[in-house]
Parts: sequence; structure tokens; C-alpha cells
Amino acid sequence: MEANVETIKIKTELDEDEAQQDTEDASGSEERVPESEIKTEPDMDIGKTCVEEAKKLYDISRLRAFGSVPFFIKRLELKDFPLSYHKALCLVERLLAWLRRNKVPNGIGIGFRIAQNMPSSCLLILAILNHKCHFFATDKMLLSKALHGQMCAAGVDYLVVCGHMSVGVIYFERIDIFLVYNEEYKLFKLKHTPDDPPAQARKPLPANMCYTITTTGTTGTPKLIHVPYECIAPNVLALSQKLNVSMADIIYLGTPSTFDPFVVELFLALQTGASLLISHQTMREAPSKVLNALFPSSMSAPGITILQMTPSLFRQFGATAIRERILTNASTLRVLLLGGEQFPSSAELITWMDPSVLLQKHICNIYGITEVSCWSLMHIIHSLQMQMPLGTPIDDETVVRVQYQSDRNMQHGELFIGSATRRCYIPEIDDVEGAKDDSDICFRSTGDLVIRLEDESICYGERANDVVKRAGNRISLGLITRKIEKCLPSGELATCLWLEQLQKLICCIRTLEIKTKVQQRAQTFDILSKLLNAEQPDRFVYLQHFPCNVHGKLDKELLLKECIPLAQPAQEILKSFLQDRLECVDASSEKATKKARLEGSQPCGYELSFRQAGGTSFHAITICREIGLQMCIDDEQRHVFEMLLDENVPLRTVLRFLDTAKLVANNTKLKPIEPQGNKTATGASGSSGTCGLTIARFEQPEIRFQIYWKVNFGKCIDSPVTQYEGRYVCVGSHSHILRTLDPQTGIEQSSLQLPDRIECKVTFLSEQLAMVGCYDGCLYGFNPLTGDIVWRVEIGGMIKAQPFLTADGSRIVVCSYAEDYNVFCLSAERQEVLWCLRIGEKPIFASPLELPNEQSLIICNLNGDYARVALTDGSVEWSNKCRGPLFATPVLLDSKPNHFLCAEVAGRILACHVGNGMIMATYTAEGNVFSSLVVKKPPTQMGYSFVIFGCMNHHVYCLRCNTGSGRKPVSFELNWKVDTGAPVYATPTLLIIQLLGYLVWSCSTDGRVILMNFHNGQIRWSTKLPGEIFSTSCCIESLRRVYVGCRDNFLYSLGI
Repeated sequence: MEANVETIKIKTELDEDEAQQDTEDASGSEERVPESEIKTEPDMDIGKTCVEEAKKLYDISRLRAFGSVPFFIKRLELKDFPLSYHKALCLVERLLAWLRRNKVPNGIGIGFRIAQNMPSSCLLILAILNHKCHFFATDKMLLSKALHGQMCAAGVDYLVVCGHMSVGVIYFERIDIFLVYNEEYKLFKLKHTPDDPPAQARKPLPANMCYTITTTGTTGTPKLIHVPYECIAPNVLALSQKLNVSMADIIYLGTPSTFDPFVVELFLALQTGASLLISHQTMREAPSKVLNALFPSSMSAPGITILQMTPSLFRQFGATAIRERILTNASTLRVLLLGGEQFPSSAELITWMDPSVLLQKHICNIYGITEVSCWSLMHIIHSLQMQMPLGTPIDDETVVRVQYQSDRNMQHGELFIGSATRRCYIPEIDDVEGAKDDSDICFRSTGDLVIRLEDESICYGERANDVVKRAGNRISLGLITRKIEKCLPSGELATCLWLEQLQKLICCIRTLEIKTKVQQRAQTFDILSKLLNAEQPDRFVYLQHFPCNVHGKLDKELLLKECIPLAQPAQEILKSFLQDRLECVDASSEKATKKARLEGSQPCGYELSFRQAGGTSFHAITICREIGLQMCIDDEQRHVFEMLLDENVPLRTVLRFLDTAKLVANNTKLKPIEPQGNKTATGASGSSGTCGLTIARFEQPEIRFQIYWKVNFGKCIDSPVTQYEGRYVCVGSHSHILRTLDPQTGIEQSSLQLPDRIECKVTFLSEQLAMVGCYDGCLYGFNPLTGDIVWRVEIGGMIKAQPFLTADGSRIVVCSYAEDYNVFCLSAERQEVLWCLRIGEKPIFASPLELPNEQSLIICNLNGDYARVALTDGSVEWSNKCRGPLFATPVLLDSKPNHFLCAEVAGRILACHVGNGMIMATYTAEGNVFSSLVVKKPPTQMGYSFVIFGCMNHHVYCLRCNTGSGRKPVSFELNWKVDTGAPVYATPTLLIIQLLGYLVWSCSTDGRVILMNFHNGQIRWSTKLPGEIFSTSCCIESLRRVYVGCRDNFLYSLGI
């Protein structure tokens, strides 16, 4: 049946009186501009739109009318640095002269690459636009080769790069350097070769092009979008009228320039003469500092009046700060625009504000897609007790179409947005097939399914591509998420993720406060009771924060990566499911079970069959899929499935069979399992003849690493290697040299030489600032991109411990070999000493451990002393002593946040209570331990974690640390240990290889590197480097590379 299509021309929200008044205001503002300054470009052809006779809003001659009004307010912690429109335009004219001097043609695209928004970058955009060119903001994370290919595809030949950033000379030719508002910019031109990818766009581009942008892929494959002026200008003009934006407003310029709402923030200021506030802090790194910058407590510093964010990024402020400082009648905020994602529910909004706030402030649900840049619909919230519609078109040129799948279902359909005049050019679509209909309107798919409400308004439903097939059932992730959120307390959120490789449904729940395991289990069972079998998640993960991507949207890829399950023994998979999902545990011993059977008592615990314990055939398929990854014989997996469905087979028998089944020795298998005949798995059949499995088997190839590059440091490298966001690797050596290198090529980004050797691991504070300790007794702050030393603090003794940056980014804690004070606490902003103290009689080699939400540190020294120290003033809250030196950095026990682990050199692993330092459990390895401890908790397991470390007795150990049951609150047992053939000094590294889960990377002092399975320690691959290895390796999972420092003086890059 053909799809039913309905085109809706929704009346805008302004009534006729308001619209007329706004039109008069707009025309009045135009009359204030001197007639002699109005110029119409001869090539301007924007059709009949609301901006037909107006000058372009970025024209210099138009902007001069704003004079001394602040254009930018750059806010640092202690002071504002305003820049007026008049002074800004003077700088723009200098930039224009620079572009002309370098013979940059008119009418082309100019790309730029910046680390974050700055006044100078906005001035650069103004210069590009007034040079009659369009701008293209590129992703700062792209490597030079990918950037070159993207610019070739976009047809952009020139690139302006912020001074501290670099691009490869193989792909770009530098032309000139220019200084703009204290920021250096370099002008490059692309080097073309016969191998360049073809340009997607036709040349020349359609007239009046304003900017080029790339989609993130939310509505499909990432695309290049070329946005003309007539598409964005009516959008900005209509928004400024609806929201009454004026010169008195201060707009937060916080959106990255690669995300098109950035253009709205910039152009709203240009349209009205409003001011833009820029903070050097970012929401991803320091939400509290951004909050203080936007709404300062000082009465002398003005707060912002207009804030535009994604809901996920706005939530980073926290519900308390939102209610008490942002959405309160006393705040300066006048307009809040939340868009780019599903709008918060009424239940969440109620936790953010009092209803009276809506009388003072515009809280807006704003909606749009990059393909019709930027916003299309808006709804101003008038009540917190209603479903939140997407709203009405912002301007008269936008048309909404809902395409229904059938005429029987007119409640749900896919949303399309179109316009006859607001048209973007998308080469891969527009050059292939026509996108217009008979009415000359160009419609673009949003990829969103919407719901029609009773008042004929439309409300967001879910993503159209959120439907997946699970064991023969088609399930909607969005629908399941909505069902789960109805079970959650106000303010809590859920999102469902689909792990395609393992066919796993994972539910992540964001809680407002930490829940105990008992609370988590109770909530999990309540949710499961309200879902169909096919909708029930395989595992629940409780978090306090959801990660955001660079554009502020929920980062589902990162969230999924955090939730990837660890490979577990087959028995443990079944036991975990029984405990976590069915609340079935082994309640008695076998002897007691036999006695109960003789006495005629009802079976319980593992004497129940799977079905008697509450399991279904759907559950059986889910369990067998995961267990089957470890089974060599497909018939054994089938047999497990049949045993689970047989009501005469107790669980204890199934567990015994799993204990004797032959497991995979060398390869992990993927076995997609479907019920035979593609039937649903919700039937209640218990016989093996009515429910079978179809198993497709795929073997993983053997893992092999190879050396991609090596760099000579002149002397041995004992310092641990570190990396920053996958863009750089950084390490120092005994040659006094510290280098920052490109992780893919090994090309040097910067180098600096310190007065003495470096064995300390580098700590990054930001992209442009890192710190490292040196044998000369000083802590150095340096720019890793240029190699310039930014500051230097004398500590008084060798620094081998990695300098520690607190979670809020405000303080630096340095532990050293100094004779007077071996612990210093510095202000991260000004490097002032806040306090100092001495722990014990010996130096400190280990880095501190910060206790979350406690404002305290755990510090260990080489005399065996360990203490809890207040971060605020350095006071010692308690102090204990163990038998021998402590080299290993203490680590928090994930599954039990009130315990931490440390390791004596003599080989004793200690579990201590954070409240008093009391030793709760120990494990003794058969050799000295200099390696730090690595703790990993399986997401599905409640009650234990794994602890991995290297030992000088030639072994890598994996301990299982139990915390959930038994008489002892904490206990250790050996999970596995592997002989590496030589002492292990360096700390092992955990890494993920897709489809294989977690692996352990270990280096021995004889130069051997070994890759082991996490769940059983089996060696998957090994090689030997030419020198000894004492340096801890570093992994960049996105590149599938590991970086190893060696005593043959080289840093090695090894990868698959």
C-alpha cells in the first residue's frame, strides 16, 4: 500500500497584532542605518523572501551602526575583556586586507580549524563572508589526510588554522601568518594530486553561499551541506522577532562552530547588535565553571540572557544548579532554547523549575535538521503539565509534511521539512535525483517519527531507524525507552542501546544519586515486570552521567563502549542471569538438598528447573547466545538450550554440564541464534522438539600486531606513555627530551628539553596545556602543541609520580622525593601553593587517589605509610602503616566505593577501608610488585571486580575481588596467572578489540610484549622488542594502536 502523505501549513505562533508590531519594529531598525551605506551586491539572488531588500546581516557597513556596543565579552575567572563592534570591524578590515594581499579569490569556500570559539575566530568568519566567500568549519580531531580528503570533496582550497594547531605539509602548503586579537592564524592552500577524491559539489556553487557544514550522521550517512544566505537569514530574522532579541541581550556563544546552531548564535548578535559571551571553560570539562561564567555571583559582571543548548549538555549543570541558579526568577536568563535532541519530559522539567518561571522566561523546544539549516519549528512552553509538541514553523517559508505508512494509522508518521526558498544544496542528493514536488517545495527527511496529538499538533516519537530485529521479533528501542522511563522516578533518564555483534539489548539508566545494589535490583525487577519478553534488556547499567559528544548530544557510541560486557566463564553467565534477573541463588548445599528431597520438601534454588525459576524460552535464547561464544561444539550449545527448557532438568545439572563442556581455545565465535522457522520466542513449550536453534558460526581471525613506527629519544624511555583524546602521544626520556607525536605517523608535533631526566608521566590539563615532573625537582607546565614552557614551579625534589589534576580541574597535587614536604597542592589556574605537608619519612613514588565526592586523597609512600588527606587544607584525616614500601598507585575498588586497593613491594595486595584505612583483606603474590593495580568490574556482575597487576616473579596476576556476599566484606581469590618469562615491572593495560571484548597487554623487563584474554589469561599474541621495558604502555583504541617506551631508546607504535 502506498504511503499516505499529508502536508501541513501550520500557522505561526505569533498572532496578527504581534506579527504586525514586530514587522514595524524591524523596519524601524532598518531606517536607522544611513541610506548612503546600503549596498546591494550585483550577484545577490535570494528570491522573494523577508530579507529581499535588506543588506546582509554580516555586512560591515550595516554593523557600523552598532558602534561602541560590546560585540564580544571574553570572560575569564577574574575579569571581563569586552570588544566593541567598532573595534571588531577594524580588525575585520585588517583581515580582509590580509586575504586580498594573499590573492585569495572571491566566491570560494575557505575552511578554518580552531580548538574552541574565540573572538578572533568569529572575526575571521566575518572577514570570509565580507570577502564574498563562504566558510567551512572543520573538525579539529581530523587527521591531515582525512581533512584534505574532506576539503577536496567540499571543493574548498584554502584553510586558515589557529596558530597552535598543525596540518601536514604533505597535503597543505603554508602561504602566510597573521595575528588577530592576540591569536596567530596560518593560511594554507591545498596541495592537489591525481589521487585526490573528486569534488562532490558542482563548480561554481549556487550563488549566495554562506557556509558549508557536515552532518554528524544522525539522519543517515554523514553528508556535506552547502547553506545559502537565503536559507539561514530568514531563520535568524524570524527568531529575533519571536524572541524579541535586542542590543540589551547577551548570548552565550558556546556551540562548536562545526554544529550549525553556532551560526544562529553568531547571526542573532549580528542581526540585533546583541553581545556574545565567550568563556574559555567548556561544558565537557568543567560545567560548574561555565555556570559561574554565565551567571556570575558578582553584581558587577552581567549574566547572559539567551542560552541555546542540547538537553544532554544542559543536564550537565545538574538539577540543583538549574533550579537554583538558571531557571529561577532571580537569574538574568530570558530565553532558553533546547534543541538537537528530544526535549525533556514534563516530569523532568518539574524538577528544574517552579511553574511561575514560565511567566518570566521563554523556555523553548526548538527543532530542525542541518539539511534545512538551522531551525524549523519552535514551541514556547506555557505549562509544565502537558506533552511537549515540536511547535510551529519559525518562519512563513517552512512547510511540514508527515508521511504515514498507511491510511489506517494516521497517528504516527515520518516527518519531512521543506521550503520553496530555504533550500540547502546537498550534492549527493540534489545531483542525483530531484527533491522537489509539484509545488516547487524541496522536502528533506528528518528521520524522525512523530505523533499527532488531539489538538493536531505534532510531538516527537522516536528515530525511524531505531527498530531492530531481536530473536525473530522487531522491537523499537525508542518505544522500550519510553516504557522504561515511565517506571523511573522524576528526573531519571533511560536510553536503550543495541549491541549488534552480540545481539544484546542494553538499558542505561541515569540516576540522580548513587543507588545501592539492592535498590538497583529492585528497580530492575519493577521495570522487567512491565515489559514484554522480547523487550526486556539483557543488562541494566546504572550511571550518574551520560557522556556527550563534541556537539553536546548523547554519545551513544561511547556509552555503548562503556557497557560492553566482559567475557565471563559460561557458568558465571548463567549464575549472574539467575541472580540478577530471576533472583534465584544457590540457597543450600547438595547434602541439604538430598535431605530435603527425602523429606518431600519443595525444591528451591538450583534444584529448580530454569522454567520453574521463572525463565522463558526467550531468556534461554539470550543466555545460549552469550554462552555459545565460548563453546567449541555447536551441538553442546543446542543441548544447553534444550536443558534450560526441560522442566525435569534442575539448574544444578545445567551448571555441571557447563563446567565439563569444551570451551573455545583460540577463537571467539559469533553465533546469531534464531528460533527455527523465525517464530517468536515467547512460546511456553518445554520440549526440545518444538523449539530449536539455527546457528551460524563465524571464527575470528588470529590477532597480529605489527610495528608501524618508532622514534629515537637518544636515551632509554622509562616514563609511562600518555595520550590526549587520540590526537597526540606524549612521553619523556632519560635524555631530558619530552616529545609530543602524531599517533598515526610518529611525526613530531613538538619537543622540549628539560634540565634533567624525565621518568614522570605527563598529565594533560587541556589541549594546549600539560604538565610533567622532572628529576631537577621542578614541575613544568608546557604547551604540547608548540613545546613552549608556560610555567615552572620548584618542588624541591625529584618528581617521579604523575602530577594529579583534581576532578573539578581546580587543583594540582604533586608528590615527590623532596626532603622537606613531599606533597604540594597548587592552584591549577595560578600555580600558587595552597598547602604542603610531609607524609612519613620516605619519598613518594605513587600518584594520589582522589575519593569521589569526598574532597579527600589517599597518598602512599615508600616507607609503607598511607594516609587520607583533606584536599581543601591538607589536614591528615587518618594515617596507617603497612609492612613495606608502596610503589603502586592506590586504586578505588569499583564495585565497593568505600574500599581502595594498594600493593606492598613485598607482594601483598591490600584492600583497605576509605573511612579509617583498616586492612579488610589481603592476597600475597609470590614476588615483588612494582606494577600498579588495574581494576575492572563486569557491568552485569553485582558483588565482585577483577584486579590485574604484574609481578617480578615473571607472572601477570588476575584476582577476583568479592564484595557482595559472605562473612567477610571483601575477599580475594586467584582468577588466573600467566608466566611471561621475565619480571613484569610496568603496569598492564586493558584494551578492547571489537568482537573480542577486553584483552590484557603486558610488557616484561626482557622486552617481551604479550596480549592475553581477559577472562582466562590465555596468550593470544606475543613478540619481543630489542630492549628492556619498564615503561607502562598506552593504548588508543580508535586507532587500534599501543605505544611502548623501551630501553633501546625508542618509542614504538604497534597496531593490528
